[in-house]
Amino acid sequence: MNRSTSLLALLAYGAICGTGLPAAAAEQGWITVSACAPAGPLIPTNTTESCGSDVLQPILAGLVTTDAKTGGVVYDIAEKIETTDNKVWTITLNKGWTFHDGSAVKARNFIDAWNWAAYGPNGQSNNDWFSTIEGYEDLNLKAPKGEKAPEPTAKAMKGLEVLDDFSFKVVLKSPVPTFKSQLTYKAFYPLPDSFFLDPEAFGAKPIGAGPFQFESGTPDTGYRLAAFPGYAGSRHPQLKGIELRIYSNEEAAYNDLIAGNLDLMRDIPASKLVGELWKTDLEGRVLQQPRANLQGLGMPFTDANAQLLKPGIRQAVSMSIDRKTIIDVIFSGIGQPATGWVPPGVEGYQAGACGEFCEYNPEKAKELLAKEGGYSGEIKIYYAGDGGAKPAMDAICNSIQNTLQINCLTSALSDNSTFRSFTRSGKADGPFPSNWTMDYPSIDNALIPLYSSNGTSNRGSYENAEFDALIAKAATEAPADSVRTYQEAERLLAKEMPRIPLWNPMTTVGYSPKIKGVSLYSNGRPDYSAVTLAE
Repeated sequence: MNRSTSLLALLAYGAICGTGLPAAAAEQGWITVSACAPAGPLIPTNTTESCGSDVLQPILAGLVTTDAKTGGVVYDIAEKIETTDNKVWTITLNKGWTFHDGSAVKARNFIDAWNWAAYGPNGQSNNDWFSTIEGYEDLNLKAPKGEKAPEPTAKAMKGLEVLDDFSFKVVLKSPVPTFKSQLTYKAFYPLPDSFFLDPEAFGAKPIGAGPFQFESGTPDTGYRLAAFPGYAGSRHPQLKGIELRIYSNEEAAYNDLIAGNLDLMRDIPASKLVGELWKTDLEGRVLQQPRANLQGLGMPFTDANAQLLKPGIRQAVSMSIDRKTIIDVIFSGIGQPATGWVPPGVEGYQAGACGEFCEYNPEKAKELLAKEGGYSGEIKIYYAGDGGAKPAMDAICNSIQNTLQINCLTSALSDNSTFRSFTRSGKADGPFPSNWTMDYPSIDNALIPLYSSNGTSNRGSYENAEFDALIAKAATEAPADSVRTYQEAERLLAKEMPRIPLWNPMTTVGYSPKIKGVSLYSNGRPDYSAVTLAE
């Protein structure tokens, strides 16, 4: 908390941020949930990190969503989404939906939001999600490297057209078979008219059309999300509200859960997984579920560390990491070693895409390193100090050092926001955690954002013309052919290892006796509409 935080707030939030003070009980009908501090304003078109997404998910609603039980794509605000060629799409909205400010959700709220996000000068991190729509280039003029791009003369993509208040047309540059699934992502959600008057105010107090509405909060104090009485969808809350408490220390959150001061915690600390201690502590009030997620080690692709630009060195580092032992020791065997860049259970998943480079092989790792002329100096692994990454990063460092005889250090940056800013700055001279939770369950979502040249989450600044060409080719193909082309692109990553796959985790959730009906979406986030108070 910052110094201006009042004593009253400190007492109210108790052990939040590791203060050790007693946590206040939630109001009747509310539940308390552990959370982390968002890295920036809560604008869906500019939020790509998990902490901000955790706050936004209960607030927002889009054309389609995913079913928490089956993982399938189901209609939400949309009544129907139709196409005959995967290029021209006609979208019809259900009537009666309103934003939390009382304004109606109409076709123009989607069109205006997409155009605003795609307009280059607005600098939205999710800008690239709209690159498949006709006219995107008119809003993102290019300039020679090192020069500032000229101001676009157009502010609207020609591929978007409002047909009437509750229907609109989308024309893509080429067929995209997975377009309907992509619409589950928050970048495509509608924005109310009030957003365009003051985006900064919206970022502090977001307005959606989802089952819960923003009541109050900041990254320092946590957030209160109240059930929205005007919600028109199928995910009706049975709770009065959710209090998201910000913890900088997972152990403090766990202690609050055990003490009855917290109702729900996702991702139990690794130290409590040992010997299944968490199951004993929580008397069976636990949930363990596979997550569509890949934990990886991002590699810098700048001259901040020229040695790590060599593919052979990155491959050697990957082969020096004993994934299975780290999972067994740090995570008590919960999870599985990653063998590629796409999580299991995702359409297009192929086991062993990484080949031998994701297998622990000390001798081959040493050979690869020697072939590249060895490594001079130390390797430093950076991570966010306010998360739970330290034990795993220390274990990775030890494995690298013991195998390759390279001095390896870990460096904790102060918080998630600082970590993300640093790893996006091009100044990182060492590896860093680069974890990815699927936005929708298809192989293209595991590849395009992280490894395409203009990917929204390509924090390593990786560029590969052959990979980009395969991605572009896949976007024009029929579904079955498209998956095979994406798989070819994935296998290509093994040659350069832009990101080292580590493991596919399980979501481990603990909850208090106060609640029941805890279930999770495939991305590991709770389905709050299913949670009820125990009798």
